[in-house]
Amino acid sequence: MKSMMKGIAAGILAVAVVIAGQMALSRVAGFHTAELIGGTVLTFLFFYYLSRSVRKRQEAKAEKNA
Repeated sequence: MKSMMKGIAAGILAVAVVIAGQMALSRVAGFHTAELIGGTVLTFLFFYYLSRSVRKRQEAKAEKNA
């Protein structure tokens, strides 16, 4: 349970950092560029955490069966 809460907190923190970066980038490079980069980063983070979750589940299942 504690590990799951850490993962959720890390995900929330990552999204907050992306949003802050997007806000700063919108001042420098424009709103549309910042939105494109932010969306790309959020998509990458989504698939990263999804693959990490699947890998952990497979490792736990393999450990349970061993």
